[in-house]
Amino acid sequence: MRTRGFLGTLGVAAAVAGYSEPARAYETEVDASVTAQYYSLASPWGSPELRRRRYTQTLGLAVWNIQGVADPRGPRLSFQTRMRLDADFGQSSAERELGSATYIPGLQEVPLDLMYAYLEGQRYWNGYVSFKLGRQYVFDTLGFWSFDGGLVTLSTPANLVFEGYAGFEQRGGGIPYFGTRRFEAQGVYRGDRTGYDANYYPSFLDQARLAPAAGVAVEASAFGVLHSRLSYRKVMNRDEVNVSPFVDLGNGQYFLRGTRTSSERLGYSVRATSKDLGAVHGSFVYDFYNQIFSQYTVEANAYVSSRYTVGASFDSYTPTFDADSIFNWFAHSPTTSALLRGEARFSRRFQGALQGGLRWFETEGNPGTYAQRPNVEEKHRLYDLTLDASARYDLGDTNVGLRGGGETGQRGHRLGGDLTAQRRFTARYDGLCVLSLWDWSDGLRPERDATSFGYVLGAGVTPGPNFFARSRFGVELEHQMNRVVGQRFRALLTLDLTVLR
Repeated sequence: MRTRGFLGTLGVAAAVAGYSEPARAYETEVDASVTAQYYSLASPWGSPELRRRRYTQTLGLAVWNIQGVADPRGPRLSFQTRMRLDADFGQSSAERELGSATYIPGLQEVPLDLMYAYLEGQRYWNGYVSFKLGRQYVFDTLGFWSFDGGLVTLSTPANLVFEGYAGFEQRGGGIPYFGTRRFEAQGVYRGDRTGYDANYYPSFLDQARLAPAAGVAVEASAFGVLHSRLSYRKVMNRDEVNVSPFVDLGNGQYFLRGTRTSSERLGYSVRATSKDLGAVHGSFVYDFYNQIFSQYTVEANAYVSSRYTVGASFDSYTPTFDADSIFNWFAHSPTTSALLRGEARFSRRFQGALQGGLRWFETEGNPGTYAQRPNVEEKHRLYDLTLDASARYDLGDTNVGLRGGGETGQRGHRLGGDLTAQRRFTARYDGLCVLSLWDWSDGLRPERDATSFGYVLGAGVTPGPNFFARSRFGVELEHQMNRVVGQRFRALLTLDLTVLR
């Protein structure tokens, strides 16, 4: 009934969005997807068992050339939006019942997410100015981020592009109060505390006020081979935060109020590319609150020939958190990787890749003796060897892929591989088969060592040309098994629709 209701709504939206008078130049596109997942996850100890019945629906609309007759060199105005409904009808009512033993703060049965909705103007004022207004994404060295507000871009003849934006970070309580927490800094648990007693889940902070954010960026290019971008972004917190989470000590609770920093970071990336020789890339991110370089990367690739590429990379990442998070008081050391890789296209049908190297984890003190003789001044490293290989063969209607490898070191190992085969039987029907075998061990918990086997069987159908030429219905059945969790099953149903006018 829910799917039929959604499709009915989709039909109305497609009809309205697709209607246009012959004199108008604008174009529309409506697309939708419906995904149903059914799975159960049992704890290694048998209880609790997580049962989920997830229905994820998306609906997107794009309107192009709103300004009228299209001019390849003139201004262009468009509007794009996409919404996502991620319902989970496998939840028990007790998980959302305040005061229950299994209550989960902030859990929603049918959360609605406005992924993006913005009006975009391009090539205004002789092609120098562009803008976006609404909920939008920013992707650069600082990461994938979303905010509600405005962005203005100024392009200059000197191959310099200046960008500025301001608004509010997308959070679970942002404009217009349907969003997601995935874009905010980690380490803080926020949501609606309406009806909560002050002593109930004090670590679950009230999120009622918007989080102001602003950023600037400068991009430069030269000689057709160099490109660089310098980015700065700052986000503020305005909700009150509980700074005394241990209420059981009887000392009362203390709260911090006022406008303060949530995150403030600076990032820079530079890339030099030659279509004949290769590419060199470097980047870094500086976190002003923690006063550290939280991430830096150097990468080089050489095009040995039209078929072979070799490369090397060095990457270091240190986790950082929202300035309100208690995790800022604990040690968070970097993870560093030094890797070599190669890619080969042996023929038009057969290609492969190999990557391997060293990864190490830094700690404060020696993990082996810290419990008896703690010494935070002593730095220690744990090393892992990593190797990954893949190959793909195209038989025309059938594609076969093999991926394998893993990681092994002082703390255990993870080794295995997947074999994937996809086949298109006709223009309408396709099939999928995946076989996987993995073995792992944990040096701290040897009772969790196991070998896991799994498979996925899937099929899809495309209705045909004309109206639903870009639509597909698919089904996948997955079965995973190992001695730790026993048998796990998952069923996935997908429906993708696209309407163009």
